[in-house]
Amino acid sequence: MSSSKDADQGLYKEVHRRLVQSGEWDRIVTLLSQKLNENGWVDDMRIRGKEAARNMDSPKFQKLLEQIEPHAQSSVPLAIRQEIMVIIKQFLEKEFQ
Repeated sequence: MSSSKDADQGLYKEVHRRLVQSGEWDRIVTLLSQKLNENGWVDDMRIRGKEAARNMDSPKFQKLLEQIEPHAQSSVPLAIRQEIMVIIKQFLEKEFQ
């Protein structure tokens, strides 16, 4: 099982390397940020982060991240997820023919 995990990790690193080298990574991150901002997701996370920080005696970034990360990941709109996944899939098909 460990070798399968290592193989997955190696494949992930190779895909990430190719995305970065081609400039596609920056394009995807920019598009994702734009879509999330347009959808109000960024504002929602900012508000949630501020509220969580207010409820802590001594706010720490790591604790804030741990508190809002599950919601942040699950609240990305499906349409945006699908759009980004299509872009990644197209890149992979082109790179790994």
